[in-house]
Amino acid sequence: MAAEVLCGRCGALLTDPNAPCPRCGAPASGAYYRPMAAQRKSPWTAAALAIIPGCGHFYLGHTLKGVGFVVGIVGFQLFDFGLDASVIGLSLGVPLELGPGALYLFSIVDAYRTAKHMESTGA
Repeated sequence: MAAEVLCGRCGALLTDPNAPCPRCGAPASGAYYRPMAAQRKSPWTAAALAIIPGCGHFYLGHTLKGVGFVVGIVGFQLFDFGLDASVIGLSLGVPLELGPGALYLFSIVDAYRTAKHMESTGA
């Protein structure tokens, strides 16, 4: 008894597994795969994970954006740490602390907003 082969594009039963599909013309693939719905991501979970810089974006699948936030926040902190030990850092200490803090808060808000946007567009 021969195994049944389905068209990979339209799901029609193929009588000859080596011939193209008579309905849509696609080559035989041996299985029918229907489109999978994208898994929904929670905006609140993304925001909670973003407390650790970049993790909220990694959860959403936006890896490059997550790496950008990690590099931006950590790099800004290291730059600020180097200036804190100098005379310039002593006179500009508080304004330099506002930069990484603002970027950190923005990354949390951005993770939430990105997840909301993905939810509304179905992406």
